[in-house]
Amino acid sequence: MQNRLVVRGKLRAPLLAAMVAIVATMALACGGGTSSKDKTATAAAKGGKTPAATAGTTAAAGAGGTITIKKGDKIKIGISTTLSTDNAQLGIPIRDAALLAIKTKGTIKGFAIEGDPQDDLCSGPGSVTAANKLIADNVIAVVGPMCSGGAVAALDPLSKANLLVVSASATNPSVTAQGKKNFFRTAWNDATQGAAMADYAYATLGKKNVVLVNDQSTYGKGLMDVFKGNYTASGGKVASEEVVTVGEKDFGPIVTKIKGENPDLVVFGGFIAEGAVLVRQLKEAGVTASFMGADGIADQKYIDQSGGAAEGSYVSRGPKPTDTKLYDAFAAAYKAEYKKDAGQFTEQSTDATNIILAAIEKVATVDGSGNLVIDRQKLIDAVKATSYAGASGQIDFDEHGDRKVVSAVNEIDQVKGGKLTRVQ
Repeated sequence: MQNRLVVRGKLRAPLLAAMVAIVATMALACGGGTSSKDKTATAAAKGGKTPAATAGTTAAAGAGGTITIKKGDKIKIGISTTLSTDNAQLGIPIRDAALLAIKTKGTIKGFAIEGDPQDDLCSGPGSVTAANKLIADNVIAVVGPMCSGGAVAALDPLSKANLLVVSASATNPSVTAQGKKNFFRTAWNDATQGAAMADYAYATLGKKNVVLVNDQSTYGKGLMDVFKGNYTASGGKVASEEVVTVGEKDFGPIVTKIKGENPDLVVFGGFIAEGAVLVRQLKEAGVTASFMGADGIADQKYIDQSGGAAEGSYVSRGPKPTDTKLYDAFAAAYKAEYKKDAGQFTEQSTDATNIILAAIEKVATVDGSGNLVIDRQKLIDAVKATSYAGASGQIDFDEHGDRKVVSAVNEIDQVKGGKLTRVQ
């Protein structure tokens, strides 16, 4: 299978028309951070007031009740992702994929749809601030939060509001372990990905002695914990477990220690900025071990920022879809809209958005005054009953809100010639 960061097949015009056709055929069954420059988020973080809903905008009748959108107003879909930190190269495409799905759908029962993106900083406090802003904005549902730690923190206010949440990228098992009935994810659970990474490292690559490094985030540490359990169960040895600090630029002491361990493989749980610094400094120190990361570094920026040191790295992307036709059509539409290739988590983002839009269309009714009325619980229940063929593959949710795994085989890329190239 070719690299999914490169659009496969010939582009056919009109592309957006093709995207509309795809959305129409997809149906629901039965039924770690830095400071933000967003002034609203900053004010809220300091205890300031967020803007109150104006007359005629979406109004909620109790957290568990109904949402009424007055005739002539718009359906608002919240998007919680990082737009300003070092991880914005992952967060912005997530936003853009959601906005493209909203644009493609256009209207539901005569009501225009609009996105409401908020910068969640890929952090707990940032995600809580974004969640509170989206609640104040009276959005119907939220795509996000982007990061696992942020999702765990934000689920408290989002659940109290009984607001539907579908994340495209929060992968840690702890997110669904919260037991919140309003949360779902089109991303995979790292319990699956970490196990598949360990199997690939041990059985396919033949690496028997590894060092694990994480960025101390919920995502990074959790992924390495799962990797360790499965890897050692197979007979592999974990020589040491190291941590880096987000934003740090000198990993000298850790690199020296890793060199002394002389591992076959260094496995990293974290994001692009730290991954690029680590792999570069390992190479500069003469460490010959192979390097492996996961979806947190699955972007061209990781390669570019490494200064060539990422060559040969392995990158896991989660379970493989059985058919890529829908992904190909989505990627073509994304490139036509934004003049660049679709990045990591974009297919999960468009699927999350389309699932939300289909659920709204299913449960919403127009009352005698021409207002759109949506029952919050029915909306959540409609998503729970989802059976959806999307750009990221088949999506069905289990009782925890996790995506059911269709394939136990992960997509694995390797950096070859300065590009991510599919090797599994």
